[in-house]
Amino acid sequence: LDRVRKLRGVTFSRRETGNRGVGLIAQELALIVPEAVMTHEDGLLSVAYGNLVGVLIEAVKDLADKVERLEAQP
Repeated sequence: LDRVRKLRGVTFSRRETGNRGVGLIAQELALIVPEAVMTHEDGLLSVAYGNLVGVLIEAVKDLADKVERLEAQP
């Protein structure tokens, strides 16, 4: 959960097309979940979003545990 809380979702425009997107900045993500960042031959970094699934699942499980504990309190 701590790692997920450090993530920063952003909107951006692609330089080459001007198309808008939503996601994460690879350079920032590399400091938090380096396994989810790919480095291409030209040195460009990109986000491997599929590699975030495990981190997100564990964060959801942590939150579910906290909710259960709170609901069990009188």
